[in-house]
Amino acid sequence: MHLDKKVYNIDTYKDINIKIVQISDIHFSIGYKLKRLHKLFDDIDNIKPDYVCIVGDLIDEYDVVETDYINYFKDWLKLLSYKYKVIISLGNHDFIVKTNGHYVENSNIDWLLKLRSKNLIILDNDVYSENGINFMGYNPDFEYYYTYKEKKFLKCKELSKLINGHTGYNILMVHTPILIEKNYKDIEGFNLIDLVISGHTHGGMIPSYFPGNFGLVSPVNTLFPRGVRGMVRCGKCDIIISSGVVKLSRKSKITVLNDFYGYNINVINIKKV
Repeated sequence: MHLDKKVYNIDTYKDINIKIVQISDIHFSIGYKLKRLHKLFDDIDNIKPDYVCIVGDLIDEYDVVETDYINYFKDWLKLLSYKYKVIISLGNHDFIVKTNGHYVENSNIDWLLKLRSKNLIILDNDVYSENGINFMGYNPDFEYYYTYKEKKFLKCKELSKLINGHTGYNILMVHTPILIEKNYKDIEGFNLIDLVISGHTHGGMIPSYFPGNFGLVSPVNTLFPRGVRGMVRCGKCDIIISSGVVKLSRKSKITVLNDFYGYNINVINIKKV
């Protein structure tokens, strides 16, 4: 179990100077290695960011929420938010439940919403603004992920409505970078976004020491996908993609390989030039 830390330095003409820690794809589940959470906390604490942004897939499946094991994760989130401002957007695993071997939609995220505090912000298609920064959390729906398998996005207007009307430094938090990479030209107002941060792709299941942004396989089982890790340019905007705290979720039955891959933390330094 080792840390895979990437540092990104971004210059801007806007009046901002902040450090963000970006993580994603924790996939907390029954029997999850708590040592991973402890190490993750210590590494974040050593970085001392202004904000911790968690870009979706906090849990693996809803069944863990119905057990006492979820309390370990709740306590971890609370502890992290005692020290740092934590901003969370949702991923596809945060609103699904398996029934008869198939995923179905489960919109009950009360377990997470009850943790809200002044330092723990949950973004469900809304915006949190502070110190000239707008954190925009957009959560694609069940249909996008599981009906269209990320090949079709029908809600450009919905995303445009979230984006438009905000001045300052605009950070779009969306779990899947695939949505932005395929559709950014059709999203009205996308030129207002300064930075996109995402996760979802698990780094294309490739070890981080390989250069580039390609992978072995995508979440929709595309082989050798491009734009699944690191920094990807879309128009005038960069997407920074987290490779995830874990690469393999519980359903893979080979989670032991997560220790081989390590866990990814992105450090994003944004400063005025």
